[in-house]
Amino acid sequence: MTHKRTLAVINEHAGGGSMADVFRRLEHPLRDAIGDFDVAFTDKPSHAIELVRKALADGYLRVLSGGGDGTLNECVNGFFDDDGKPISPEAELALLSGGTGGDFRKTVGLKSSEDALQALIGGRTLAVDVGRVTFVSPSGPAARCFINIASFGMSGLVDRNVGAFKQFGGKAAYFGATLKSMWGWKNPRVSLTIDGEALAPMSISTVAVANGRYFGGGMKVCPDARLDSGSLEVGVLGDLGRVELMLMSRSLYDGKHVYHPKVLMRRGKVIEAAAAASPSAADAGQPTKNVYLDIDGEALGVLPARFEVMPAALKLVVP
Repeated sequence: MTHKRTLAVINEHAGGGSMADVFRRLEHPLRDAIGDFDVAFTDKPSHAIELVRKALADGYLRVLSGGGDGTLNECVNGFFDDDGKPISPEAELALLSGGTGGDFRKTVGLKSSEDALQALIGGRTLAVDVGRVTFVSPSGPAARCFINIASFGMSGLVDRNVGAFKQFGGKAAYFGATLKSMWGWKNPRVSLTIDGEALAPMSISTVAVANGRYFGGGMKVCPDARLDSGSLEVGVLGDLGRVELMLMSRSLYDGKHVYHPKVLMRRGKVIEAAAAASPSAADAGQPTKNVYLDIDGEALGVLPARFEVMPAALKLVVP
């Protein structure tokens, strides 16, 4: 096996601090499997982006992402510059298990740390698509890559509430945050354009723009999403009330929600979304304010947003 200069980027605080223990258990087996590697620990938001960009510029050819979906998102963004151009096209990314959110690992088929280790030993890579979204952040216009799912609506509010439940981990944390988000929730009205085709403005609970299949602690929101399809799956959960959403919860985990009459599934390369004016006289035709975004589990901004696919943009280590 040819040795690749490797950096492990570890978020010790991921999973309520469990990633620190996960990495301690993995460190020696990792060295036995792939040889020597360097380690960098994150200590602030977006730190992994900085660490990965510097590592790739310094000649590293493999990055190990140690944390949850948020850490993975930062590592993915480190592979690209601010304009979305790859920094080192020959470099590869691998996943280690850990963190509150592990939805992307489900799509890849990595169920455990042992699976992640075996994938590294096997050395197989797949050129996967990466999504890129431009949106409105608290400080103004912004852009971010995503490898799993970017969404908006209730999912964006859930993302802002999940921190209060992280001690419960994974599915339970997202379930608790969802229940909290439902309190007082009102479905926003949005306009969507998919590959130039404008859909009629609609009220939505959540819209997922997906490269991977799972989000929210294991919800199979876009069952037909593929990492190397060259397009993004769009799952629109329409004007669903609280009771309907509760009744739908089980089918969201097995993917059968796609047959619900208020669910629309589409596919596209460029998706544009914006808040739309309400037809109700009470709201005086004003657009919904603050339709929150969730980008790979990170609460980063609001609509309007433009989502586009970057085909085969990243080499990912897979089983």
